[in-house]
Amino acid sequence: MRSSFTLLAFASLALRVSANCMYGTHLHRRQEGTVEVSNFGYSGTQGPVNWASLSSENSACTSGKTQSPIVLDDTVSFAEEAPKVVIDNVEEAEFENLGTTIEVIVNGTTSFAGTDFSLAQFHLHTPSEHRINDEYFPLEMHMVHEAEDGSIAVIAVPFQLTEDGSTTELLTAVIENLADIETPGTATKTGALDFTELSDAIQTKPLFQYTGSLTTPPCAEGLTFLVLSEPLALNVATFNAIKKVVKFNARFTQGSLGETNLLEVATGTFQDLQIAINGNATEPINNEGDKADENKSESETKTTATSTTPQAGSRTHSFDVSTTITLSPDRACKEFGLLCSAKFGRRWF
Repeated sequence: MRSSFTLLAFASLALRVSANCMYGTHLHRRQEGTVEVSNFGYSGTQGPVNWASLSSENSACTSGKTQSPIVLDDTVSFAEEAPKVVIDNVEEAEFENLGTTIEVIVNGTTSFAGTDFSLAQFHLHTPSEHRINDEYFPLEMHMVHEAEDGSIAVIAVPFQLTEDGSTTELLTAVIENLADIETPGTATKTGALDFTELSDAIQTKPLFQYTGSLTTPPCAEGLTFLVLSEPLALNVATFNAIKKVVKFNARFTQGSLGETNLLEVATGTFQDLQIAINGNATEPINNEGDKADENKSESETKTTATSTTPQAGSRTHSFDVSTTITLSPDRACKEFGLLCSAKFGRRWF
């Protein structure tokens, strides 16, 4: 398995969204003369763990079972054909800061599986969103296309830092006026763009293929990803310039395809721990009792939690009264993979 990739994603999605990957398509038409700033983010309550709460359209972000990005390994099959990519070189192109990424508006055509897709724009993610055998890359480009029937195609290209300082000149030209758009909602022009190296790489390298989702809200599923095996070169100066403006904009790696969404797993585990705590807590005692309890050794302070083997498609942890497990406070925290205090509101658990 090679440790690098280019990615091609296709979908037919009749949704109204505000996501990087959909700008310029029928799913999110561009408003001429304005730069629309994204309504989601990558930190805090605007970040990926809370995307589903930002809009009712984002429910798949927390419940979908074929979410992207993923770790790509030898369980992912290779595609049987390569796309044909035609992008004309241009003297300059519109270059925008959407708040969650920087985006270039260009035209081109990608033909794949008997369908022609029109290029609408490309934008950047740092670090890369997909990983190969757990290895990530410093940068990933998403090239967004749309077919006449509304199908969406995204070609994603990873970039790897070089030791000799070599780089992909396309990126150097893209960020020629990057300082002009350091503020979200601003626009400028790129330098002259030559797509020859990029197009050749996409058309000549082996491609993995899997069905996943958008990596930005609404996280809609049904995309087919084609993943190439070799990244393009990137020097440190170009990477640092992009990173300074883009900051961090990669969604966390999702679970294996077909498995319960990781956010559902985490929520279920927390709820089960709460049940174990609240269902076996003792009542508060007086201060003298508290002091006595605090002096007890870990082996003397116990709690009980009941456990059953999860059914297929269920949460990782479920509880009933069939089996009783006695745990110390510290052990209980460790068993659930959490960091927690041995006391909750003056109650031992």
